Amino acid sequence: MRFATPCLALIALAVAVPALADDLTIVTRLTHGDEPPTTATSYASADRARIVQPDGREFMADMKSGDITMVDGKRKQYSVITRQDMEQLKARIQQQANSPEMQKAQEQMKNLPPEVQKRMQAAMGGIMSSITVQKTGTTRKVAGYTCESWTVAFGQISRTEQCMSTELPLPTQAWDSYRDFANSMMGMMGAMGPMAKGLSDLREKMKDMKGFPLAVTTTTSVMGRQTTTTTEVLEVKRGPVPASAWQIPAGYTKIDNPLAKGGRSM
Repeated sequence: MRFATPCLALIALAVAVPALADDLTIVTRLTHGDEPPTTATSYASADRARIVQPDGREFMADMKSGDITMVDGKRKQYSVITRQDMEQLKARIQQQANSPEMQKAQEQMKNLPPEVQKRMQAAMGGIMSSITVQKTGTTRKVAGYTCESWTVAFGQISRTEQCMSTELPLPTQAWDSYRDFANSMMGMMGAMGPMAKGLSDLREKMKDMKGFPLAVTTTTSVMGRQTTTTTEVLEVKRGPVPASAWQIPAGYTKIDNPLAKGGRSM
């Protein structure tokens, strides 16, 4: 599910980020489980974004080319997913959906009792539909900006608290770029049957989460083991982003992207 993380992040940006003025450099404190806190830097410009995840991984989105670069700092590896990769995956999924075997399965499903059909559809698209989004009604200050708290829960598995701020100025062209790029991602997901509806429903749920997440706390529970990760913005600098921000660090190895073998790593 690693590929799903940047997908959801882009959807969140597309529905939530206001279009404003400056390029931004965002310094964030990260914690992951019992590991010591670290700091990391994210960047946003008119047509690019480089976002650091709590576990140390990063993704870079080039809105003009449509490329996503995923960077793993611990393994010193990176991969690039191009717009062509996503279009090819979309074509493969559509081909599978229109195959005689799939058509036969769909016809057989129509003969099942209505309740069974509903359960099967829920199972196929249930990951996204089971996510709940709620506004808590509380506000606070983070890095000098006012933000309001939201919770995003995935059943008993994961709960995320986000403090969203509309005061953070993003680049003027960012809104259109993020929106267009996210729409292309949604187009790819649109070929995924019930999952497409789940993503559409999630986008609808998140539409009122306005702004940029200044603080995020995520707690996951898997097989009785609980892990908490946090990010909190410490400082926001306005002004041109250095060219080095969009470069892969020296010594990193390029590996196959998650879509190289039909998207099985998603």
